[in-house]
Amino acid sequence: MTVTTLAVQSIDHRENAEVRPPRPHNPSLHSTLSTARREIVMVRSESMPRQDELRREAGMLMSLLRRWVRISVIWDERLLSHPAIVEYVLWQARSGIQVRTAAEVPVTMALVDDATSAVVAEPGRGAPRGEDSVSVSRCPDTVSMLHYLFLGLWEGSTPLAVESWSPDDDQSLDVLRMLARGLTDEQIAHRLDVSKRTVSRTVAKLMRELNARSRFEAGALATRLGWFGTGDWRG
Repeated sequence: MTVTTLAVQSIDHRENAEVRPPRPHNPSLHSTLSTARREIVMVRSESMPRQDELRREAGMLMSLLRRWVRISVIWDERLLSHPAIVEYVLWQARSGIQVRTAAEVPVTMALVDDATSAVVAEPGRGAPRGEDSVSVSRCPDTVSMLHYLFLGLWEGSTPLAVESWSPDDDQSLDVLRMLARGLTDEQIAHRLDVSKRTVSRTVAKLMRELNARSRFEAGALATRLGWFGTGDWRG
């Protein structure tokens, strides 16, 4: 019996053994993820997520990325036979999420800040997809067990190969560097010896391509993506 199998079989036992006060309702996976401050790791089994679920998740993940939460996801590669999933997975990778695929993923789950776990019961295990099928725990033993499971899956998974958009000229990179430093269009135009209108058009294009809500965020995202060779923006 593999370590992965033992870990999955131990989840329900540890959850049943855990003593915790009753909650008025079971929080959803997305509401649990939205509380992250530093890091989220996620695992997606072959169970097909709903389209509305993916749309809500995309908005929530983008909000977390804008707060500089580190996100890593492992997808069951069997899901990549669905075009909608492929499009969503590629969006994740291009947005700065670390994405990997594995041949066989035993469970859909997430860990938030190494302190909270959320495990989704698969339909075949007697629970429908929905809020009531998510088991959330802050039990250290449960979180540790699931973190060990994630690390084993991560080591055996394959990084997703994807070509992400990046500026094709040095001037755009220069603009992004100065945006990250908080310079105005006028200051950037003066330093590059170009018109303010040229800088404004470049900034608008860069913000659109990076899906950034502000000028500074565009520069910060470029730094995080490693375009300047300075590593992780958060240091």
